[in-house]
Amino acid sequence: MTKSIRVDAEAEEEMAHAIERYERVREGLGGAPWSEIKAAMRTLSAPGPECGPVLGLPPELGVRRKLVARFPYAIVFVEGEAFVRVLAVMHGHRLPGYWRRRL
Repeated sequence: MTKSIRVDAEAEEEMAHAIERYERVREGLGGAPWSEIKAAMRTLSAPGPECGPVLGLPPELGVRRKLVARFPYAIVFVEGEAFVRVLAVMHGHRLPGYWRRRL
């Protein structure tokens, strides 16, 4: 069964920041990370072990990380009964646990 994906407001802001960042590097480049993030998110609708490891939190929380291809980002998410909640679209150089307060 596929589940709907709900993206937290903070994660949406992080996606927008990623797009803006790459757009500043070169005009038109902002669409590339957006495409990769969307592709990675589509795989979350039927989560399983291939979606990424459970992070070093208490495992019963089920927080996982899905790496984004070609860009230094990871999608941090948790699977609920009816939907997948995206907590963060984390840049690989940020402090790893900054998003934990969002749980």
